[in-house]
Amino acid sequence: MRNAWRGAAAAALWIGLLVAAQAEQRDLSGEYVMAGKGVGENDLAYVGTCTLKAVDTLYEVSCFNSDTRHTYVGKGIRLGDQLSTVIGDLLKGDHSSVYAGEYLVVYRANADGSLKGRWVHALSGAHGEETLTPKR
Repeated sequence: MRNAWRGAAAAALWIGLLVAAQAEQRDLSGEYVMAGKGVGENDLAYVGTCTLKAVDTLYEVSCFNSDTRHTYVGKGIRLGDQLSTVIGDLLKGDHSSVYAGEYLVVYRANADGSLKGRWVHALSGAHGEETLTPKR
């Protein structure tokens, strides 16, 4: 019986720690400096800015590439220390008049506030790495 109580107490403690960790998860909303590069031999490094804004359980994402002078917009979902986004040009879509799903970008939140990620282009398969650093 004593082992059953110990097991129940350990489970309750683990659940409590999990709930506390989720409650302490910091909001990623803010302005970031973007720097990235594709892995292709002809890919050039790029820089720009990104804005993340938490809306309910999702993130609104807007990134401006200074080199191409182009803005990519979309949505993101956070799960633990990962933020996955679908961004791109504004296109005709199924669920509304606008779809922004050209790139999938998956970031990992770091302790210093930066987000380090990898991206893939939905149609061509081009891919690369990108880092978002909070503006100070």
